[in-house]
Amino acid sequence: MKIQVGQNIRSLRHKWRVSQEDLAETMGVTVQAISKWETGKANPDLALLPKLAEYFGVTIDSLFYINQSENTLSEDSALLLKQNSDWWAGISETEMTPTALPQYGFYTPKEDTLCLMGDVRGKIVLEIACGSGESLIWMDRKGAKELWGLDISASQIKRAKLLLKKNGKQANLFVSPMELNPGLPHAYFDLVFSIYGIGWSMDLDKTIIHIADYLKPGGRLIFTWDNPLMQCIDSRNGQYIFSRSYVEEQNIVIDDAFVLHNWKLSTYINCLSNHGFLIEQVVEESDYDEKEADIFQEGRFYSAGRARLLNSAFIIKARKL
Repeated sequence: MKIQVGQNIRSLRHKWRVSQEDLAETMGVTVQAISKWETGKANPDLALLPKLAEYFGVTIDSLFYINQSENTLSEDSALLLKQNSDWWAGISETEMTPTALPQYGFYTPKEDTLCLMGDVRGKIVLEIACGSGESLIWMDRKGAKELWGLDISASQIKRAKLLLKKNGKQANLFVSPMELNPGLPHAYFDLVFSIYGIGWSMDLDKTIIHIADYLKPGGRLIFTWDNPLMQCIDSRNGQYIFSRSYVEEQNIVIDDAFVLHNWKLSTYINCLSNHGFLIEQVVEESDYDEKEADIFQEGRFYSAGRARLLNSAFIIKARKL
């Protein structure tokens, strides 16, 4: 534990989207005083601590201390995320095949069919692992009021900014792992979504805790990812065979390039339940051409043949209680 009054005040102010001017007026001090607190040049008068604590809805003790585990990564997670970030940095435009709304995944019904997002007009939306911004553009076209996104890759965020600018749109974009809060506001978003993104998490608990914090009460989280069984099955010699345990959740190195943790479907559902979400819908459906499904594709991860036997992706829609 570390004493840091000013940093806590700054974090709480950002979390609740309070300006220095508003806080200064409420506390009966100058804006310069707030600035000095937050930069560590001075501390608030002891008589103000109860008022500050009540204003932000915290204890007086919590104004003094930062729990270093709340917004930090384990060394192992940090190393793996760095590896994945470096991999994304090396991906060229021509190598990218983004999965973005209205698509939910390979051989999976589209939003036009599933209608999970509902009416997003006037809503404030946040995309986790926003990639190069295609889904944010879709949200804007559907009438979303504010667009926000975060992605671990600086190169992806750069692409997203260029795409948004090209389309005359604006968004608040952050380069950050989803396991950390880069400065996103508390209880601000109507909808958080992730199209083939959340499965990149190396700490699912922290990811879901942060998402719950971002959402307004009653706000919704919608995300999609590979069916976890997909990582356990290979296409070899004309057959689909189990090559890895589904029961043992583990890190999987893909093509000696990046790492994924293969969480079970029950782990996703239980994690959401443990952190204040009500599961509204779980979609496990395939959409494929019957003619393609008759063709066995050796070594192919995504194929219509696989989709006929096993849905390629799952989609979860949950509501914050």
